[in-house]
Parts: sequence; structure tokens; C-alpha cells
Amino acid sequence: MKRDYSKRQAFYAPYKDSFFADFVDLEYALYDVMVLPEKKIEEIRFASQMLWGFFCKIARVIPTLPKEQLLALGFRKEMLAYLNLDYLEHMAVLARFDFICTDDGRIKCIELNGDTPFLVQETFEMNEKLCAEFGVKNPNDTKQFIKGMSQALFQAMQYLNKTTTPKVVITGKEAVDDIEEHCQVKFMQRVLPFDVEYVPIKELIINNGSQRGLYTANMERIDILYRPAHPIEFLLDDVAEDGDRIGLQLLDLVRYKELAIINAPAAYLLQSKILLWLIWERRNDETLFTKHERGAIKRYMLPTFLSDAPFLDAGRAFVKKPVFSREGNTVEIFDVLGNMQMASPNRHYTDNLYLYQEFVEMPNLTIRLQDGEHMKKWLIGSFMVDGNACGLACRVGNAITEWDSHWLAVGSKYV
Repeated sequence: MKRDYSKRQAFYAPYKDSFFADFVDLEYALYDVMVLPEKKIEEIRFASQMLWGFFCKIARVIPTLPKEQLLALGFRKEMLAYLNLDYLEHMAVLARFDFICTDDGRIKCIELNGDTPFLVQETFEMNEKLCAEFGVKNPNDTKQFIKGMSQALFQAMQYLNKTTTPKVVITGKEAVDDIEEHCQVKFMQRVLPFDVEYVPIKELIINNGSQRGLYTANMERIDILYRPAHPIEFLLDDVAEDGDRIGLQLLDLVRYKELAIINAPAAYLLQSKILLWLIWERRNDETLFTKHERGAIKRYMLPTFLSDAPFLDAGRAFVKKPVFSREGNTVEIFDVLGNMQMASPNRHYTDNLYLYQEFVEMPNLTIRLQDGEHMKKWLIGSFMVDGNACGLACRVGNAITEWDSHWLAVGSKYV
């Protein structure tokens, strides 16, 4: 046991200045690889591609709905004016599905992180290093990640009608405030093949005067802003010390083509879990989905409703979750009688609309930490980059996957 821990420490030591292998009280990055059969990896990719089409198809209809329906579906009133800001080829250039791979062989999507997914550095940098360490094949395509993120830049330039070299900035919190976010942002800055300046989010300046725009601390006007870790729903609540709603001011800059952000504001639609219900509700609609598509919905998605009544009537366990929650926050699990069995201790999204999704047990996995072996649950994250399924990551934690879960690399055997 001690020998394995020392190997882990030696492996991650060269990356201590650029990667967060440990949090204060958490051995975050495991020293191991989840080896999946190639056939399983191919099916996860297939499911990701199919579901991506469904989510985007439904999400693009949402802005056409009446205001009253949009509010009833849980979309913020402040955001309604920006829902049509969909200027990239894909509604989100970077997104991540979460799948449960059950013990009986099923693959079930539990949600889409459609705006600012984490696990990026783990998936597109560290996974390759772990696979090499353990002599297995890396299923993740870093070149596709770089290509997709780069193409978004040119699409953003077209939106702005920008013909000269743009000022491109990537932003996020500083390491002292959030080491995970900082490492992800700096990784993306390193791999993007053009000049990108990192500016801490607290140093960005919005000028509403005659030189209206978003600026760096040196008063250089920003044309394109990558925001890989600051969600749109956070922007809606960003307020300056003087009370100005600076998040909405930034969205106004985008609205009037004085700034482009990546992901575009339309990614807010994909972040909403209400899409899980909308797709399931229309799963039999022959005018919306082909026979092949309807089969994929039933195969890879879970029954999802706006009430717990269907599950109570059928005697089936279910999960209650807010439409805009992250990291398992405010999630609750109920048994077949409607008795709560588990709840997240973090409850930051109690003002959200809730939906109810069939509960599917995550498979067990024994992991080895410094203090011994632990039985945990695991799920698979599947990245979509510019519309392509190209990266897998494994999260290992409890029945509700929260911020204190571990990351485990994913690989397959060489044939």
C-alpha cells in the first residue's frame, strides 16, 4: 500500500505546478486507469453523438416559445433577451455528457453539462500520461479538442465581422481562489495555437462610456473571451461593488457584437436539465424523431418527469434534481415508497424548478488511497467538442457525485 502511494506521488510530482493531483483533504487524481472494452467505448461515443443531436434540436426550439412558457420551464427572466445569441456552429463548442454504465451492460445518460464542463485538463492532457504509465491505449483525442476550440475562434470573428487580428483573452479564477479552475484555464491557454492572454476574472473591466467594451487591466479592448469555467447562470448574478449588474452588461456587449464569448450565450439552454424532460416527453413523436432516433432515446436516456407521481405510481426509485445545479448540489435520492434515502449536504439551488429522473444504481469500484481501500461508485463523462465525441473521463465518488469525487483515467487494451 505504501509503495503504491509513493509511486503515485512520484508520478504526479513533475506536474505539481500545472495540475491539481490533490486538494487539501482529497487525493483527487488516482494512480490507476479504468480499462474499458473497446466496444463499450465505441458505444459511449455513439450514444454521445446521438444524444447531442437530440439536445441541440430541442434546445434550438426553446427561444421560440412564449415568455410565460420559458419562465415556467425554469429559465431566468434576465436571460430571455440573450437566448438567441447562437453564433457558433454548435450551440456549445465544449460540453460533457455524464453516463452510468450499469452492471447489466446498459448505458444511461443522467445529464449534459452543456456550458462550462470541468475535467478538461484531466481528459485531454493527464489521461494520455496515465495510459502511457500503465501501458494501455488512450481513447481521447487532444488534437480534436484543440481543433474544435480553435475553430470556435474563427466563428466568433465572423460574428463580430472582425477582419484584423483579434484580442483574445481567456479568464477564470486565480489559483489562490480555485486551483482546479485555474489549472483548467491555464491548460487551455497553453494548448490553443494562437496568442491568448490570461486575465483573472476579477481584473476584467467593463467600460460603458464612449469606448464601450470589455478591457484588460492595461485597458486593452478584448474582442473574444474564452470563459471555460464561468457559467452563464453565474454571469446573471455577477454584481459590482457599486451594485451594477456587470454580468448583464457583458451579455449586452455580446448582444450588440462588441464582444464574443466562448461558449456562446446559447449554451445556457444546453446547461438546463429541463432538456432531459423535454426529450423524454417527446420520445414517441414521429414528426420530431426518426424511428432510429426514438430507439436511441429509449436506449440511452432515463424516464424524466416534472413530478414524482409517475414513479410513486409505478413503485420505482427516483432522483430529484434542480434544472440548474452542478456537482450534485441539491440532489436527493428517493426509494420506491418516496422516502428520501440520500441528499446532498450542499443546497445552493433550492430556488430552481425541479425534475424527477428514474434512479439507476452506479456500479461499484474499489479504489486504493493512502489510508487503504475504499468502495466507491463510478460514472463516465463523455466530452463533445465542436460536435464530436472525443474524450472520456471517469469520476469516482458516492451515490451522489459531488465536488469531493476522484478522477480516474480511462483506457483500453491494445489489440
